[in-house]
This record gives sequence, structure tokens and C-alpha cells, in this order.
Amino acid sequence: MSHHYDQHDHEKLLRWRDDLTAAPIGPEGFPAMALFLVKPQATGSHEIFRRYRTEFEKRDASFAHLVVFGMHGVSATVRGLLDQADLSESDLPVMLLAPSTDPCAVTVVRLPSGESIEGADDPNGGGTCDYLAAWQDVLDRISITRPGRPLRLMGVQGQKLDGVDLSALAGAALEVAAAAPPSLTAD
Repeated sequence: MSHHYDQHDHEKLLRWRDDLTAAPIGPEGFPAMALFLVKPQATGSHEIFRRYRTEFEKRDASFAHLVVFGMHGVSATVRGLLDQADLSESDLPVMLLAPSTDPCAVTVVRLPSGESIEGADDPNGGGTCDYLAAWQDVLDRISITRPGRPLRLMGVQGQKLDGVDLSALAGAALEVAAAAPPSLTAD
């Protein structure tokens, strides 16, 4: 059975792929690419995405630089992108991030799984966190990195991915979905 969010995310995936093809990510422009894979109940991660979107829009980044999937449901697209990144649904919500100068240098940043933006980022519980959340650290780095300069991710708390090219992920996920039998791509 297919859900409305499957169609919504699939259409967004097509648009992302088309935007990446039409205006490839280059080192001379906006310094980052970010892909958010979330789930509906993780509203804290939705707020984090909105903060990224505000910063990216303020700096005239394109849709190809920032996209989110899964806000309305864990779609076949979300599952396909997770599979391409060698992640699972239990990893949700996450942000995959890469410098525009090196879209193969992907870092996975875990996002809070609850309603608060502090959520899982706070090892002390109750909002008493005494360090900067990885997502905020990255957003701060993006906000101070000038266009044409490399985004530095050294020291960011996250998992490094091997063999993943963030600028090619949309196309790879679409190829796998097209090759899969319909029963494997529908909910």
C-alpha cells in the first residue's frame, strides 16, 4: 500500500536529482550540502532543518544544497537513501553533510529523536548540556564560511561515510528504486 508521503518524497527526490544535474555543486559557490532524513515524530529535527533552511536561503544556496525527506512519514525514498548510505531506519533522524568542495567527504550527524532540539544531544538530561550539539557546531561553521572557501568539518561529532557521494545519492537511489520490484518499493 502506498502513502501520500511516498509520492511526495519521490517527487522531491526527482527534483533534487534534476537540480543537481542542472546546476552541479561546485567549490566556488555555497560551501555545504546537507541531506536530512527524519521521521514525523522527531519534530526537534524538523526545527533543526528549518534553522538550516533559513541560513541556506539567507546565503542564496540552491535546493540542491539542502533537502529533507521523511517529515510526513518514513517513505520508500527515505529507506532507499538510508540503504545507499549504509544506514538503517534505527539511525533516524540524521543529517548527511558534505563540503561542496568534496561531496564524497560525507559526515553523518545524529539529530534529536524527540520533540525538543536538545533531545538526544543532552547526555546530562533536562537541558543541562554543557557542550555544543554537533548540528549547531556545523551550522555555525557554515554561517562563517565564505562562498568559494572550503567548509572545515574536522572535529565534528559524527560518523564518516566511505563510498558515498552526496551529490550522486539522489541518482543512485532512483536507479535502485527503478530496478526493484514494485512490492519492494511500496509501503
